[in-house]
Amino acid sequence: MAKKKRNVVGSVLKSKEAGQPDYIKMRDGKIYRLESKKSQLESLEGAVKAGKLSGDVAESIKERINKTPDFVRFEIVELVDSE
Repeated sequence: MAKKKRNVVGSVLKSKEAGQPDYIKMRDGKIYRLESKKSQLESLEGAVKAGKLSGDVAESIKERINKTPDFVRFEIVELVDSE
């Protein structure tokens, strides 16, 4: 049987900012947010109230979020700059 070596690739960290999700920080410097179904819906609602999203776009995003099965606790999200 092959020997296994333990290799830490990152850590799950609690956000320092209130209301922000916990996140994963990889040893290579990349950061990924942990977003639950509930937090995604709350963020969507906030974006609609702030006028950042139209009703049609918000509805399609809400449908996508609601399709996530209940056994999925978090989605891992990488924030990238859009062009």
